[in-house]
Amino acid sequence: MFFQLNRSIAFTSSWISTILIGIILSLIIVFILVFLQPFDTYSQTVSFKVLKLTGYSLCIIAPVILIHIPELFIFKKRNQKWFLIDEIITIIFGFILMSSLSFAYNTIVINNDDFNLNYLYGWVKMYGLPFAPIVLPFWIFLRSKFSKITISATPSNNSEVIRISGSNNNEEISFKQEDFILAQSQSNYVEISILDDNKEIQKHVIRTTLSSLIDQIPGAQQVHRSYLLNTSYIESISGNSRKGWVTANHIKGDIPVSPKHFKALKNHLQIRP
Repeated sequence: MFFQLNRSIAFTSSWISTILIGIILSLIIVFILVFLQPFDTYSQTVSFKVLKLTGYSLCIIAPVILIHIPELFIFKKRNQKWFLIDEIITIIFGFILMSSLSFAYNTIVINNDDFNLNYLYGWVKMYGLPFAPIVLPFWIFLRSKFSKITISATPSNNSEVIRISGSNNNEEISFKQEDFILAQSQSNYVEISILDDNKEIQKHVIRTTLSSLIDQIPGAQQVHRSYLLNTSYIESISGNSRKGWVTANHIKGDIPVSPKHFKALKNHLQIRP
């Protein structure tokens, strides 16, 4: 389970895409509120009713934009890596923020009442949660649609010593970041290929997972579900987005590249010094 949550995924880094996601999501909610009028909205008499219902769009757009600030900071700080667990936390926190703002808007603007946090839980339970099956799937779909894999430049501190520990006792390897070439998943083990002091390739097999290595090796880029690669060692890229592969220095044979990583890797290699 942890392996699945800690796997890297595509990320929506563009501000334009994020704003567009917020607009689309808010239009969906406004359409439901104005035209379908759930929760007996049609029977309520409120001045400027349609205009006020449209105002709920701000309660959707604002959280989408606001949470992009910390998530983008985390994404860049991690050398442009984003994990499934990050996406889940973002979605949950974002929905809570949407529900809270909607409660405040409903209390102050719609009902012209005093804001009272004591009623927040009950309101979210009665009116917020029923929208979860609508908001969450659309939001997840839109974030996935606008997301993309980003291959970052190799970190400048290449001489940093990396220490990797396996699950078994006394299972540890150390190497300079610049000497890391490849990591390949093999069931519950990972084979790590590095260069020794004589620039000869050495292979070490330890009990761990690729997902646990991604954050520990800044220069490692996931190019396939079973491979992490130091892009500095890539010699060439071939194929297309459906079936692609790369060749790398010191590595015999081709290294497969998954469809979602192919375009990002190709763009990265084109601008690489």
